[in-house]
Amino acid sequence: MQTKRRGTERTVERRTHRRAPILAHAHAALPAERLVIEGVSPQIDGGRHPVKRVVGDLITVGADIYKDGHDLLAARVVYRAPDERQWAYAPMTYDDPHDRWSGVFRVDRVGRWTFTVEAWSDLFGTWRSEVGKKLAAGYEVSSELLEGAALVAAAARRVKGATRSRLGEAAARLRDRATSVAERAEAGLTDELAALMEEVGEKRLTRHQRELGVIVDRQAARFAAWYEMFPRSQGTIPGRHGTFADAERRLPELAALGFDTVYFPPIHPIGRTHRKGPNNSLKADRGDVGSPWAIGDEAGGHTAVHPDLGTLADFDRFVRSANQAGLEVALDYALQCSPDHPWLREHPDWFQVRPDGTIKYAENPPKKYQDIVALDFWCEDRGALWAACRDAVLFWIEHGVKVFRVDNPHTKPFAFWEWMIEDVQRVHPEVIFLSEAFTRPKRMKGLAKLGFTQSYT
Repeated sequence: MQTKRRGTERTVERRTHRRAPILAHAHAALPAERLVIEGVSPQIDGGRHPVKRVVGDLITVGADIYKDGHDLLAARVVYRAPDERQWAYAPMTYDDPHDRWSGVFRVDRVGRWTFTVEAWSDLFGTWRSEVGKKLAAGYEVSSELLEGAALVAAAARRVKGATRSRLGEAAARLRDRATSVAERAEAGLTDELAALMEEVGEKRLTRHQRELGVIVDRQAARFAAWYEMFPRSQGTIPGRHGTFADAERRLPELAALGFDTVYFPPIHPIGRTHRKGPNNSLKADRGDVGSPWAIGDEAGGHTAVHPDLGTLADFDRFVRSANQAGLEVALDYALQCSPDHPWLREHPDWFQVRPDGTIKYAENPPKKYQDIVALDFWCEDRGALWAACRDAVLFWIEHGVKVFRVDNPHTKPFAFWEWMIEDVQRVHPEVIFLSEAFTRPKRMKGLAKLGFTQSYT
């Protein structure tokens, strides 16, 4: 009550506080989750990146699961293989008194798997536990038996056939007042009924808010023995340039030595502009073949082979022979160009141009690589550039190459690698990318998270 004075008169005002009406839309805003699911493992950076495994591995999934009250809980791992539309399920068990649960599933094929966790209150299990405790304490449980009958009858309505009949009979026994409470309770607490209700009983599911990923690679991603071979050095006559055919003759020997991968440095045409001589000298004499990493001339670029090595058909034959010997072929993937690469004529805007109009060449002071020019991955036409770089990988995949040793990936944008590797592996999940990144540990870890399968130490 509040008093006011107006001149010589005194007036009294009464104020009442009315409860604001609950708006209809407020109901929709109420949370629907019944349980808490958190701390799901394995995951990297909150699920931002997939974890990695190889075919045949068991994935152990853990989660903290809890809720208010005294309900018994149940949980399961929900997972899906790369080529499946339907989810599969693996039960989770309560591991310790810290509300930690775990479950296991096996990955049996390469590709990107998906998993998450679901949990629910075990309504019948909770009822069964409470009735058992009350009976042991000598309580009267007639009302509780009717509650159990309602749970069993509701489950019966959701199924058909013999299971429906069995559940209907169980519900009727729980309701049968002509039978003693002890007999009714005994019928409701059987292991058989518990198993049926676990299978078909109501599950008011709470699902973890995020689906997590697992990249599953073939066994070669975990371990492989590589033999590095410069095919131009495999000739049998001194001074004569080696060929794919010369390299092919070495394959039985390499297989016998226990290798399972033959790695070729770049096999592409080599530029002539600023070609290097021996030991990185600036002067190349007649007959000097230059650095294989100075990729491209008038014969082609990243999808061409050096004419002195042979033809693309010769390379295909080398790959077939290697596979027949139990070996696979790895290629170097170096995203750089010689000044003679066709891309400079076709797409000069893909390169870094200095203020004086010259193309910036590669440097790692005090080293200079005048025979190599760098791509500008953030140029305005970067969509076409990134696609061309990806298409070079797809080209060699079509020619039987499933392993790529990537030259200096830490000097190119991380965003490019994440996009490119995921785009390639979406269609070719068996492809392996080795990161040749001699750099700081966190950068190497970052490259691994973005998709690289292996790395140098």
